[in-house]
Amino acid sequence: MKKQWDQFPFVLRRKILLTALAGLASLAVSLVIFTATTDHILLALGGIIFIASLVLSGSLWSTAACGRYEVVEGVCTSDTAPALHRYRKVQLVDAQGAETTLLLSKASRFRIGSHYRFYFQTGSRPAVGNDYLDAALSTNSFLGYEELETTSSADENLE
Repeated sequence: MKKQWDQFPFVLRRKILLTALAGLASLAVSLVIFTATTDHILLALGGIIFIASLVLSGSLWSTAACGRYEVVEGVCTSDTAPALHRYRKVQLVDAQGAETTLLLSKASRFRIGSHYRFYFQTGSRPAVGNDYLDAALSTNSFLGYEELETTSSADENLE
């Protein structure tokens, strides 16, 4: 299991760990409040959140262990946030010159010219044709992203 954990990409390991820790923190807080106030409802809600986070962590583990994720990698060429929408359009160009457009959370920030790697669950990115619907329906398929060092900046650091 440890060997398998080490083989997962850092982004997926972090997401699994933070999801499990959020559930554990919810349970701990509800236990503390329960001991102080004997609030049974809050304890039950904390338990439900804990169980849900364990189920989600297990699902993420299964996704990573079975390799049911796809990687989209490239250099960011455009980052626009259409007005009145909750997503941003990010355009990437991969090493072969193919252009990919991703619809991601508006909270994410990207730098034009930087190299990124995005992780999505395999086969769960719907394509309706409407940008807004595509973004709304693909919220659970996005697993995370990481900014990669470019080879030119890595070469400069070695000198």
